[in-house]
Formats: sequence, C-alpha cells, structure tokens
Amino acid sequence: MATPTRTLATDQLESRLLEIKTVLGARGAVITPRRAKLLEVLLASEVHPTVGEIHEEVRGAFPSTSLATIYNTIELLKATGQVLEIQFSGAANRYDGRRPQPHAHLMCSRCETIEDVDLTDLEEQAQAISASTGYKIVGRRTDYYGICPSCQVAEEG
Repeated sequence: MATPTRTLATDQLESRLLEIKTVLGARGAVITPRRAKLLEVLLASEVHPTVGEIHEEVRGAFPSTSLATIYNTIELLKATGQVLEIQFSGAANRYDGRRPQPHAHLMCSRCETIEDVDLTDLEEQAQAISASTGYKIVGRRTDYYGICPSCQVAEEG
C-alpha cells in the first residue's frame, strides 16, 4: 500500500517542466536563465531541497544570483500551485516541484531525509471527512516521522 517513490522518468520531468513554464507564462512571468536553472534544480532533486540548497545550485551556474531571486521565484511557484512547500518547525522548509499536489511523506527525524509515499486512499479520506463534518477541505498534509534505515544502521554501529 505505501511505497516510496524515488525517481521520475526523464519524459515525466520534461513534461512537468513544460507544464510549469506554461503556467508561469500564462501569468506573464518571464522564464529567465536563472529561473530556468531553479526549475531544473527543483525538478532534478529527489530530496525536496531547501531554498538554501536551491540557491547554492543556481549560484553554481549564475554566481550573482541573490537569495531574494530564489525566494521570489519559489513564492511565484507556490502562488501558481507548482510547488509543494513542506514546513518544519525548527528547520528550513523544503520544496517539492515534482509532485505539487498534497501527498504523504516519510520523514527521518535524525537526518531530515524526506521520501514521497503513495497512499491511494488519501483523497477518499479527505472526501469522507468533508462529508461527515461539513468542512470544505482546502488542503491537507500527511507526514509520517521515524528513523530511516541508514540512520538505524548508524545508531546500531
């Protein structure tokens, strides 16, 4: 029922990149080389990067890129529904551009690794909760916290 999803095929990533560029273009946003690099970094990452990690990668290609540029672009992506922000208390927020719709995550409380988990009944649960309570569900977050296998091995050793 719950299996971690680690990679997306190249054609899916290219399709996702085109989708983001189309949405941003419809909003009048120009896809500058810096923004294009940010999107590349966001979609290539399998670890749900922080703004700082994205900034570091983009600066590798464009050294004068400011942190404000990264934050502004992330805000634009959030406003258009093209990135999912995963908030942590006491740690930097992380971002998922591959799957911006709400989905479950496994989070290691030691190394802060985040993995996507496919749970097919989440939408059905949200609909049932809405029907039974009268609430209009506008968002959801399902996270499971634990200790990943790598950290378990490190603790034992």
